[in-house]
Amino acid sequence: MGDPQRGEAEHKHERPPGALDLGVQGALRSWKLWILPLAVVVGVMGLLGAMYMAPVVNPQEHLTDYPIVIVNDDTGAPEPGGGAERNLGKELIDGFISSVDQQYPGKFDLEVVDRNTALTRLDNAQAYGAMIIPDDFSASSFAFLGSAIGNDKVDQPTIQVLTNPGVGAIANEITATFFTQAMPQLNEQFGQQLTAALTAQTDAAGVRITGAGLTAIANPIDVQVSAANPLPDNAGSGLTAFYYALLLILAGFTGTMIIQTIIDGRLGFGPIELGPVYQLRKRIPISRLGTLVVKWWTVFLVALIMSALFVGICTWVGMYTPNKMALWMFGVLVITAVGVMATSIIAIFGSAGLIINLVFFVILGLPTSGGTVPLEAEAGFFRGLAVIEPLHQAFMGARSILFFDANAAAGLGDALIMFSTFLLVGLVIGPIACIFYDRRGLIRRPPEPTSAPAHAADA
Repeated sequence: MGDPQRGEAEHKHERPPGALDLGVQGALRSWKLWILPLAVVVGVMGLLGAMYMAPVVNPQEHLTDYPIVIVNDDTGAPEPGGGAERNLGKELIDGFISSVDQQYPGKFDLEVVDRNTALTRLDNAQAYGAMIIPDDFSASSFAFLGSAIGNDKVDQPTIQVLTNPGVGAIANEITATFFTQAMPQLNEQFGQQLTAALTAQTDAAGVRITGAGLTAIANPIDVQVSAANPLPDNAGSGLTAFYYALLLILAGFTGTMIIQTIIDGRLGFGPIELGPVYQLRKRIPISRLGTLVVKWWTVFLVALIMSALFVGICTWVGMYTPNKMALWMFGVLVITAVGVMATSIIAIFGSAGLIINLVFFVILGLPTSGGTVPLEAEAGFFRGLAVIEPLHQAFMGARSILFFDANAAAGLGDALIMFSTFLLVGLVIGPIACIFYDRRGLIRRPPEPTSAPAHAADA
């Protein structure tokens, strides 16, 4: 027969479902149980809100050194009546730059270059717009000036404005807004200059100008706007490069969290929960370094598959996807580099590494990407941080492949260097930390119990 006293003692320690054990009551009364998650979530989400909203509220306020190139091909022409040689294109540009610098100090970087340099910078996404003055600008301006007196119909002098939609939707909008505001003012100022010249000539000759003639030269320039690198309709106004880059970063970052959970569960380092089923496998005697290497190989296999899947999905939905092989190879590098770096951070910091990865890859990544708001329209903090942010580099690389013919100078070269660096850093810091922990005897296992449970002692 069993010992009735023992049975009674065990019965005392059994509680119906939902009843609170004394240890549970003590844990629920602990301020750390409530304050720590609140503090972490509020802190992380507060940082998320600040980082996401600050750059998009007023890009014009933070605009700094926004790159616009100016080309003066004007060869000049003599003034009517055998006057001095004039280069009206140069005079126009000098006045334009001076006016912009006064109205928008430090906001626009207007640089006068030759035509080839301007087109190269547009092709390399190093300039967001261009203003080109043709070689016959002075001659056509003087001819148009003469038509105000005579009856001959003469075409207006022209200026070509080029936008660069491949650099991004908001960047293209800023460029269009700049020229929309600047060109009417430029046209009016040039018209006043021609009107003054015409009045001086006609007064000297005793010729009267009709009102129609003065009206014609009040706004003499025909501004012709076009895109330097026009995008097809299925390019999402340039936003597809940003979303594709975001896919690659999330595949590396989120994929790492999934890989971390599944592999740790299969190796016995963490619980496996499927609905009501809770399973904790027997811990496999594998070192921290061995576990990390297993996760790295899994990340690489995932990168090969996911990069191909993303290219396939983009093709299936009809997205503009030139250079598919380059896009796939770039995706493999990005996902692998992000995954290796993220797993190494978790290997170093443990569960806190999940928060560190979230902050580094996502919270700080989106506002510094340049995919929505160009970096020239963000505060200096974001521009400095963008250099080391994976999402910015992924956007630059994807944009180069999709819109600039995989041109290394358009950002792809820098992106390849940075992601190779991320990969190398992850391959170095992770093993160093794991080897250090293993040699110190910091094995991944639960601590040994320091005392027997209360009901066992009572038994």
